[in-house]
Amino acid sequence: MSHTNEPRRVRRLHAPRSRQRGQAYAEYIVIVLLVVVVLIAGDNSVIAQLLAAFKSFYHAYSYSLSMP
Repeated sequence: MSHTNEPRRVRRLHAPRSRQRGQAYAEYIVIVLLVVVVLIAGDNSVIAQLLAAFKSFYHAYSYSLSMP
């Protein structure tokens, strides 16, 4: 009789783990979306500063290449 009860007990143990994996995935998505919004939001955002720095360095690079 205990042999027939073993598989049922194992199935019950695995069900909460799969739900926890789904919850962790949802939490990860929410956190990543919040980080992306913080990086993109506003005129003085990190992404805007990074693009401005690339533009400035490119202008300096192109100017130095144009010099004889």
